Amino acid sequence: MTYKCIGLMSGTSLDGIDAALVNVSADGNTIHFLHGITRPFSDSLRKKLMGLAVNETVNKEELARMDALMGHLLSDVVEQLLKESGTETKDILLVASHGQTIGHYPDKENQYGHSIAFTLQIGDGDVMAARTGIPVVSDFRRRDMAVGGEGAPLIPLLDSLLFQNTEQNRCCLNIGGIANITVLPACGSTPMAFDTGPGNCLSDLAAARLIDHGLKFDPGGENAFCGKIHDEILDRAMADAYFTQLPPKSTSREYFDEKFLNFLLGLEKNVPFGDMVATVSCLTPRSIADALHRFVPVDNFPKEMIVSGGGVHNRFFMEKLKLLLPEMNVVSSGKYGIDPDFKEAMGFALMGYRTMKGLPSSIPEVTGARLPQILGKISLTTSAFHFFQRDKGDD
Repeated sequence: MTYKCIGLMSGTSLDGIDAALVNVSADGNTIHFLHGITRPFSDSLRKKLMGLAVNETVNKEELARMDALMGHLLSDVVEQLLKESGTETKDILLVASHGQTIGHYPDKENQYGHSIAFTLQIGDGDVMAARTGIPVVSDFRRRDMAVGGEGAPLIPLLDSLLFQNTEQNRCCLNIGGIANITVLPACGSTPMAFDTGPGNCLSDLAAARLIDHGLKFDPGGENAFCGKIHDEILDRAMADAYFTQLPPKSTSREYFDEKFLNFLLGLEKNVPFGDMVATVSCLTPRSIADALHRFVPVDNFPKEMIVSGGGVHNRFFMEKLKLLLPEMNVVSSGKYGIDPDFKEAMGFALMGYRTMKGLPSSIPEVTGARLPQILGKISLTTSAFHFFQRDKGDD
């Protein structure tokens, strides 16, 4: 018995919505990709979302209305995916939506004797359930944070199911706005995973600021390839406390933002713009390689790195990773039949299914939570009850 589910991912790169239609096995341990689509954000929407994500203060009405709007935009993508794949609404068990991150604050700050670590992803699940007629699971990260976790990364469950191998140590790298790794020991022990630092976020900012204000990113890393890397600036960047902080840890574009870029630009006034784009871009592969060498035990050090996310299309990132990690085979997840653009959306579809079945999806050793958690909030429709009444006992 399998169930059709839809996973939605809108990442910190703020480039659009990825949607994946998948089949999930009844036990929640196997997933098969069926179809995927991506809907880019318009320039005006991206600008509004960027303002909410990076500004320290926001208009509460604007934030509330954007939560509702994102619910509709995510619903539009679900409808488009159903149409393109020739799938009927009645055949979908659930939609699982990560939502659009507006703020991620995992620091264990206390007020009135209680932790106020918090994360905010918008895209109202109730709007989506009402629009699509399909049950929606959303807001996955907060439950993990409620029990002391970082709320991230959550994809290691999928990584372990797809890629753990008894013959060699592997790691999975996802390069979105932020980069994160999952180390999968061949011995089958619990994965190690954490955010390594910037993914695309700083290189995107540098390309727009220094090359062309119309650029949203550096296509293929072309501009980075043209510049000279200044190691002294990279070394100063790598001295930031985040890179030496022990896992479990997570970060966000609130940390690696315009202020961080301004710090780097201020280190050396006479560096040509092209060189600075190359140097800032190199921080992504440099911090990834440093994290592996710094934190991964020798016995578990990977022989292969399986890369997904938008950064897999950046040749500069990929070539630098191969140069900095000569002991490792660096490949796209496409080598194993997993489209790198839809892996995270697949992961949330899997988590959504496990939530509906009452199964945990977080890994405490990864997030730092006290216990594994059933993640997300459920916006129900009558179809949810029809599915499980029909299939009761078929596990």
